[in-house]
Amino acid sequence: MNLQLINKTFKVYTHLFIVIISLAFLLIIFNFYNSYKKNEVLYFEKVLKNTYLNKTLETFVENLTPRYQIINYKVNEGDSLEKILNNLEIPNKEKKIVLKNIVNNKKINKIFENEIISFQIDKKEPIKVIEIDFAISKTTNIIFKRDYLKDKFAVTKVEKNLRKDFEYKESVIKNSLYSSAIKEKIPPSLVVEFARIYGFQVDFQRDIWKNDMFQIIYENFFNDDNEVIETGNIIYANLILQGKEYPLYFFKSDQINDHFDERGQSIKKTLMKTPINGARLSSSFGKRKHPILGFTKMHTGTDFAAPMGTPIMASGDGVVTKASWCGGGGNCVKIKHNSVYSTVYAHLSKFGRGIKKGTRVKQGQTIGYVGSTGMSTGPHLHYEVIENGRKVNSQKLKLPSGKTLQGKQRKEFEIIKIKTNVLKSELIDRTS
Repeated sequence: MNLQLINKTFKVYTHLFIVIISLAFLLIIFNFYNSYKKNEVLYFEKVLKNTYLNKTLETFVENLTPRYQIINYKVNEGDSLEKILNNLEIPNKEKKIVLKNIVNNKKINKIFENEIISFQIDKKEPIKVIEIDFAISKTTNIIFKRDYLKDKFAVTKVEKNLRKDFEYKESVIKNSLYSSAIKEKIPPSLVVEFARIYGFQVDFQRDIWKNDMFQIIYENFFNDDNEVIETGNIIYANLILQGKEYPLYFFKSDQINDHFDERGQSIKKTLMKTPINGARLSSSFGKRKHPILGFTKMHTGTDFAAPMGTPIMASGDGVVTKASWCGGGGNCVKIKHNSVYSTVYAHLSKFGRGIKKGTRVKQGQTIGYVGSTGMSTGPHLHYEVIENGRKVNSQKLKLPSGKTLQGKQRKEFEIIKIKTNVLKSELIDRTS
């Protein structure tokens, strides 16, 4: 009787016994795992404190970052070698070594605006400049290469075996300057440069009419096989708008490398009239019905409709004070040009390479690309000009002109102008 009761009781509580045994087993496993985990953590901490491992990791991380950096610097008006070095992130001691070795070298005692100087920098401490390449012309480079042991630079003059010739092209503008120039097989980079130098005085959307004309003379450089390796400067440019000519001449002299009109006046002004090429003026400055909000408000800028991704240029030299999200303006860039003028570029699809707060930009440099970010109904550039803190109409703004050549420089320019006009006549005869 007692045995039957025991069996009956066992059957009733079998599930309970199984649960109790399972819980005990899990508790043992859990304690074992915690002990194992604790030992693993202690071991890992010990490994991390290993001096050899830390040095190995440091070396690996260092190797992930390129040791050598190449900086191509385009000389601005008024730049000196000392001023350029101050823009590079190198120690003051290194700047003094470079200046001592180079500044008195007669081969580069003058640097010119728009000249390219290439610096190769060893970023391993202590940071050193190991090579400086002065492209003094399309065919000649002066290279200073560092001797690590003596902190001196060996000088080499490199002559490229290229032959220079001049190309003359002219065309009637049917649709746009760009399309007409491309049909004449003018390299796209030169078309952009042509538009840039005229961008200070010509609105390419409104000032150019069908059947206007352009003329251009530019440098070509050929190798021994008579192949064009690269193009050079635009020697002469002329836009003929509604029968009126606007010729420009290339002039290079002491610290000058620019285009001037017939009177010897630089075409550069404080700000470009339009900071984008091939765009259509889609909304003017002034009151308008907002396309998204639906009510009338002041439109404090000028809108230029253009295809997505069209490059946007800085309308003047200056410092980027903002390159980020601007709410309804989407991605925007703000540039402070001087104590009077600032400009804003809104609705960008993306920013130009290296464009961020604090970046110094040059007139005509690409700062971003057309987009439709923020409160926008389609791809376009919203462009604002701020004068003494007040937003003004960029299209009606009268800006001061650039420098005018005088004295010796003016005489040299007049000679260059005569030679260029003679060259133009010869090239026209050659092509006819």
